[in-house]
Amino acid sequence: MKELSYIFLTFLKLGATAFGGYMSLVALVQRQIVEIDKKLGEEDLLDGISFISVLPGPFAVNVCTYVGYRLKGILGAITAFTGIILPSFIMVVTLSYFYFTYDNIPTIKSLFNGVMPAIIALIITVATGMTRKNIKRRSQWLLCLVAAVLLICIGGFMVTCLLIIGSGILGLFLYKGSESDIPDTYTKGTSSVKKQIFLIGMALLLLLPAFLWYGHQPNIPVCFKVLSAFSGVSLTLFGGGYVVIPALHELFVENLGWLTSIEFADGIAIGQITPGPIFITAAFIGYKIAAIPGTVLATVGIFAPPALVTIISSYFVSTFIHSPKIKAAMKGIHPAVIGMIFASAFILAKGVAFSIPALLIFLAVLFLSFKYNISPVYLIIGAGVTGIIIL
Repeated sequence: MKELSYIFLTFLKLGATAFGGYMSLVALVQRQIVEIDKKLGEEDLLDGISFISVLPGPFAVNVCTYVGYRLKGILGAITAFTGIILPSFIMVVTLSYFYFTYDNIPTIKSLFNGVMPAIIALIITVATGMTRKNIKRRSQWLLCLVAAVLLICIGGFMVTCLLIIGSGILGLFLYKGSESDIPDTYTKGTSSVKKQIFLIGMALLLLLPAFLWYGHQPNIPVCFKVLSAFSGVSLTLFGGGYVVIPALHELFVENLGWLTSIEFADGIAIGQITPGPIFITAAFIGYKIAAIPGTVLATVGIFAPPALVTIISSYFVSTFIHSPKIKAAMKGIHPAVIGMIFASAFILAKGVAFSIPALLIFLAVLFLSFKYNISPVYLIIGAGVTGIIIL
């Protein structure tokens, strides 16, 4: 019970401060769980990031689900999943109420402008720390650099997939037979309870097509349609972040007609200025369709199926990760992942308006995070308050 409380409260705090979503949230998880609390090995986290990069759904939430699974099995995964989503869910519901009731959104732009430089500084700190521990060879430096440049210049899910697969193949040939730099912390064996839950999860995924088919039938409750629509789309969205916006627009604006283009754009803006993944825009859309019940069902639909896929995938990872070939492949994938994290800092920085106060916030957080072992939650809160005062 104590471990579950730790998981819930930790991810609740991270979820309340993880502005920017995607790699920024992953960086905060690494900083808190791996470096400060030392609850998980860095190699474990990098392994999770590597295979989750090619899974459908919200990348950052899936990583948090994986971390919860590594810490406390199925219950840990569910607890981390709930904790990381809850803060942004509450904020989006509140903002949606103001938007659809008063056609007005309480301004939090100054808070956002103060937080983003801090997030970028923390991402750089985390990526630098990972580089020191995991990149030992010139070939790994090259993989890291190539991954960063390709994501910055091209980007997209296909590039991410090709980087993960290509660097894994290179690692298999370049590092086969080399000793692992970090002790293996995976536990062998799987309890009968875990096997039963795994089988239940597989059964649910197999039943999903029938559920989606029924959701498209006429004369069914609108809440069921909301759950069905978001559950279906969640498993077809790869890449996370802004990659999914065109697909969401096509489905909910052009095909279903649940929102206007202006409402959809405003919903994306709300998802951007609140902490957590941009997928939380689903809560905004659900509120428009069926108020609070629609918000809950849309959120469950967009996040739960990919989380289930992540848990099932984690089950497999914990069994085959001991293979020397897999470890060699991971030695190639890890530098590519670190390059992606560096690239995310650059991409986020392009969206931040330059100002002297923003630069000072960035430098202050960069110095404090490198020099002292301060929780990223406190650094982000401090940056947000500073942003409200001076920006």
